[in-house]
Amino acid sequence: MPTVAEIAKEAFDAVSEEMPDVIQAATLTRTVQGAYNPATGQYTTTTQTWDCRALFGDEKAMADTFPAYVVGPNDRLAYVEGLAVAPKEADAMTIGGQVVSVTRVADIVGVGTFFSLIVRNV
Repeated sequence: MPTVAEIAKEAFDAVSEEMPDVIQAATLTRTVQGAYNPATGQYTTTTQTWDCRALFGDEKAMADTFPAYVVGPNDRLAYVEGLAVAPKEADAMTIGGQVVSVTRVADIVGVGTFFSLIVRNV
């Protein structure tokens, strides 16, 4: 039996073949705060990135997936597959060259491999 990750990959591959401009190359970027350095007065940070693919949904799908969320004018829904980690709020993403910030995360089937996100243009 195929996994959710395999099904999502197959679906994205099929859409990409039929409509090449719909599926976008994407990168999730997470910056993690580290230890405080008293000599500099700064915290160290570490940045990690993960490649994935994404496609944008529509406003109705946003309301259906996140019913309690008030959609702002710069918010977009993105479906993401191919990540090795779960996205978190405040992560940055680049989707097809567009830089966005993750504001909400939903694990589509609860197995940590296929996500719907609300992202905001930065």
